[in-house]
Amino acid sequence: MKFKVNEMFYSIQGEGARIGRPCLFIRLSGCPLRCVYCDTEYAFYDGQMRDLDSLLTLARQRLGPPSHGPCAPFVELTGGEPLAHPRAPDLMKALLELGYEVALETAGSHDLGPVPREVIKIVDRKTPGSGEGHRWLEANLDHMVPGQDELKFVLCDQADYAWARDWCAERKVWDRLEVLFSPVWGGLDAAWLAEQVLADGLPVRVQVQLHKVIWGVERKGV
Repeated sequence: MKFKVNEMFYSIQGEGARIGRPCLFIRLSGCPLRCVYCDTEYAFYDGQMRDLDSLLTLARQRLGPPSHGPCAPFVELTGGEPLAHPRAPDLMKALLELGYEVALETAGSHDLGPVPREVIKIVDRKTPGSGEGHRWLEANLDHMVPGQDELKFVLCDQADYAWARDWCAERKVWDRLEVLFSPVWGGLDAAWLAEQVLADGLPVRVQVQLHKVIWGVERKGV
């Protein structure tokens, strides 16, 4: 079983409800989406083939033995679009079997059904402003675990904000899922977003990309 891996690095979680937490990232190559603000275009094609055993060995070397607690060893499968790899659920299952906490960053454009339930699913619902708003499987909401999984919206502009607000309200997703609103880096003003969320009384978490705040926008492997 082999995977095309663009990079594998140890950093902090830069987004989501677990922001700031040390994390081992496995970035798989390839993505069928072309979001207008994509910051990982280098992962579309470049990468090296690695077999499952080598990835598990590297994970054990970097993370050490599994443990429990708020900063337990944590690994995230990202991309690109990880679920474009048909065997990605097998990789996640193997990491879980090592005893690690495992997360998946995905666009929700591929079926979440095969993903192990225990995997933390960080699902990036694409907005109209992304250019890929149509790449969404509505049934994926049924595979998201309340209290565990996260639904993220990266907002290009004020129209995206209004769309995301109404989309969530129609489905009442914030009654059962952690919902995150994030401004496109260098696009929508973060202060405006925070103030609008407060004015509208939305039960969402406002976030920015912490890794870019710390290391800048050009640095890879963070």
